[in-house]
Amino acid sequence: MANEYIASLSNRIFLKSESDFPGLASMADAQLAPVTSFALTSNRKQLFRRDKTGFRSESPVLGPQRELLEFNLESYGTGWSGSTSKPAIAPLLESGMGNAMAIGATLKVSAASSVNVTLQADANLTIGMGLAFGAEIRFVASIAGPRDFTLNAPFSVQLAPASDLQVCANLAPGDAVRPLSILDTWAPAQAVQRLVSGAVTDQMRIRVNNDFLEVETRGYATSLYDNVSGVGGVNFQFPDPPPAAQSAISAPIAGHLGQVWIGSPASRFCTLTQAEVRIENNIEPRTDEFGCYETKGFVLGRRKVSLDLTLFERNDLISQVLYSSATLNQPLSVMLQMGTQPGSLFAIYLPAVLFPVPAFNDSQPRLLWQFRNALALGAANDEVFLAMR
Repeated sequence: MANEYIASLSNRIFLKSESDFPGLASMADAQLAPVTSFALTSNRKQLFRRDKTGFRSESPVLGPQRELLEFNLESYGTGWSGSTSKPAIAPLLESGMGNAMAIGATLKVSAASSVNVTLQADANLTIGMGLAFGAEIRFVASIAGPRDFTLNAPFSVQLAPASDLQVCANLAPGDAVRPLSILDTWAPAQAVQRLVSGAVTDQMRIRVNNDFLEVETRGYATSLYDNVSGVGGVNFQFPDPPPAAQSAISAPIAGHLGQVWIGSPASRFCTLTQAEVRIENNIEPRTDEFGCYETKGFVLGRRKVSLDLTLFERNDLISQVLYSSATLNQPLSVMLQMGTQPGSLFAIYLPAVLFPVPAFNDSQPRLLWQFRNALALGAANDEVFLAMR
């Protein structure tokens, strides 16, 4: 029927990595992402005439003006099915990390003892590589050879000879700008459809221990197209949504189920109540250059990775080590795993974190420690690693 309102639930958002699938006209490679909120702001530098006309009316200058597009996108965190295709939220994570997601091969164990592992064959191992066994993910902490390495924490079930360490979808920090396209579709077809291209993530937040694992990204974009205004020129054809095969909704991961390991050797904490990992890229948009009225590109600044933790104190050695390291300004490793089922696992590994002295919160019956803005250390793109399975 005509003259109907557009329902807020009649919305689907597709994501596509422009680095992996270049080309604006086609969104056939995009995947439906579990987005919960998408906001786009157009900051236009509108110019006004100030010559003497004898009247009080504002006289804006018409035509193209310099414009900076900013977006805020919130999504559920998901696992990975183990197929050859990347997860639907991979373009978001890649843009925030500045690197491509790597999918490795399954490794066959020859021998293992606690965190020490020997493989049956040589493998292309890297520090921070995520490996899955059963319903758990661990990371490569150090490498002694093409077959020998140590894990950041032991699996709850000891690896046996001939065990398979399953492939993970891994992400490490990088130095590249990795833009993505965001297709914002609405029903019915007469509604305004939008396409954001050249979107890059300036800030990414991963919130742990909510009802669901949540990923929030904020950043900038170069261009905004739609199906009604004619922006893009007479030869531009607004892309169709991807086929139905790529419209399967990824299942979100429960944020309150998982594990946290802290220290070296790592110890498992069972008292975590809140955690948030933040990645800030400090991107500078190129918007003020002569002769351009849209953002021409982006410059990556110094990366900052920080962590918030809230946990209950216990009268045990693990809590004492954590407090002592914070007081002495000594780094500790941190690993967070969300999910308890293969295909719905998401893990974060920070090899060296400087914790501040915690704030004591005694407003509840049990004493809480609150760590805010703990700084993740890094030397060469090794502050934080992500893995999905």
